[in-house]
Amino acid sequence: MATYQPRPGVAARGYRSAVPLFSRGRGPGRASSAQARAVDDFWSWWREAGSAQLAAAIADGDPQRTADELKRRVAAIHPDLSWETGKGAGRQHALTVTSEGNPELRAVARRWLRAAPPDDPTWEFADARQPATELATSSLQIGGHTVDVDSVRVAAHVRGAEADVTVYHPAFADLPEQPRAQVAFVLLDLALGEVAVETWIGQVATATTEPLDAFPLAGVRAVVEELSRRSLDPDGRPVWVLLQGTAPDGRPVIAAAQVPLKAVTAPELDTYVHVHVPFTDRNEGGLPGPESLGALRDLEDHVTARLEGSGRVVAHETHDGVRVLHVYVDGGTPAVEQVRAAVAGWAQGRVRLESQPDPGWRAVAHLRGG
Repeated sequence: MATYQPRPGVAARGYRSAVPLFSRGRGPGRASSAQARAVDDFWSWWREAGSAQLAAAIADGDPQRTADELKRRVAAIHPDLSWETGKGAGRQHALTVTSEGNPELRAVARRWLRAAPPDDPTWEFADARQPATELATSSLQIGGHTVDVDSVRVAAHVRGAEADVTVYHPAFADLPEQPRAQVAFVLLDLALGEVAVETWIGQVATATTEPLDAFPLAGVRAVVEELSRRSLDPDGRPVWVLLQGTAPDGRPVIAAAQVPLKAVTAPELDTYVHVHVPFTDRNEGGLPGPESLGALRDLEDHVTARLEGSGRVVAHETHDGVRVLHVYVDGGTPAVEQVRAAVAGWAQGRVRLESQPDPGWRAVAHLRGG
């Protein structure tokens, strides 16, 4: 049985120790030397003592015995990160350090995960809450009420690359709105995992009467699987969609963007780079002719190649003789300067480049559609 308390709280699936759910961070997800040292210190402690100590505490039925030490070491990386332990999918135990949905901290949690030992025989690691392995037997306790998964019903409406969902449970009639909403997100995390919820779920509502078109909570997995099938290529990479419109000056605008266009798909890419690229071969509407179109495609490929995995072009917009490349990079690397070097040889006008922290990918929110 899982136990839930709104704030502060502990949620447990099987066994799980956690710091408060639904906290929202203050600081950016940018790397710093102090943060890097804290990550290194965490994994040094883990290899030398932490792994064995926590596994022993769990075997003794007392996982809280090591909670203070683990909490202190995670907080040294960032005070608003959350952590929890649970049963592993491929190993005996799992340790998760999560941003709790805070985009400012996703990159921090991802950098912690990237430094994890690859060969730990007992533990597996994650930077986002994983779906429950035994969903049907899960339940939550809140406000004296039991929210069992078997009685949860969900209605879903697909909108573009997202599904808006309404969550119902008989106990919701006796719960205030905020606890209902929090429980709804916990239930979706149980069914889908944190990344899938942030990627594919749009608006989340609760209901005190069962919707007419509702289905069991496990059914939301099929909805997400269909969205994923439509939006990812066979290698799991986002597909691209073409968008068209008209600017206030009456000239056409064309854009292309990856779908899903969500920061959670690459949380380490926390810095936005705006690349303003003029071109000379254009038609009467200001869109590129054949000569410039080929050169623009080559430039985009060159930027991607120079980044070598530390960033990606996620969208571009073209209007009135200018193409804007929307690039996201890992702010803890020299990726911004790699982009600058990649566009330095453009021969069709002066390229302008600006960068800023944007871990939530707000700069491309207008291209998400829906």
